[in-house]
Amino acid sequence: MARTVRYLLVQFDTAIRPWELSAFRSAIARKAGWEHELFHNHDNASGGFHYRIPLIQYKQECGRALMLCLNEGIEELQHFFGRPDWTLELNGRTAPIRIARLQVKQYPLTVTRSLLRYHIRHWIALSQDNYRVYQALDNLVERLYFLQQILRNQIVALCDQLHALPEERIEVHIQNLKDERWVSYKGVKVLAFSIEFLSNAILPDYLGIGKGASVGWGVVKALRKPAKMTREQPKQTDSQYPVVHFT
Repeated sequence: MARTVRYLLVQFDTAIRPWELSAFRSAIARKAGWEHELFHNHDNASGGFHYRIPLIQYKQECGRALMLCLNEGIEELQHFFGRPDWTLELNGRTAPIRIARLQVKQYPLTVTRSLLRYHIRHWIALSQDNYRVYQALDNLVERLYFLQQILRNQIVALCDQLHALPEERIEVHIQNLKDERWVSYKGVKVLAFSIEFLSNAILPDYLGIGKGASVGWGVVKALRKPAKMTREQPKQTDSQYPVVHFT
């Protein structure tokens, strides 16, 4: 029986730019109360980070702010929405926010008999160690295979952290490298990839994967056009490549 993940997507009417997402997260966390760690994913006791999938994630779509909440993150929202005033202080400006749309679902994190098509946008896949491995690879085919193994490992880790790891093997096949660019993440230049891929895993829209998953990096969306590939693909082997932590 497939385990389900509770999913809540909140779209606001507040205009926001992609580089303001960290400030948006801080403004929401400040209003909710810093003691509620799921809003900011920091460990208040140690001062470090929780290296886990963020159960509250902050996105931007068509110039508007979004929040994606999973499982216990949904209940935590009461600490923000229970406040009498939702006005935020965002990068020196006052930003009153109102809800434009709510979407509530339960997703079965399982695998299907057919392969599903996805796009992942601005995915920060590489740690310092596996960036060196990536740079040393001889050609694009080897690099894409390397990224494919990392993406599969991250999807498996995500399902495991949500206590919804299916018994069947998760498959991932990168189909198209749409974009590769240098971006600034926490003041450091890193590579971000936009990729189309196939997987037998059912993944919720707007889910964040990889570094910066909580603030708009590595956003997954399903592509509605059916996949042309069949499941009769070469068997993927378990990879030695490390999983990139979620922060």
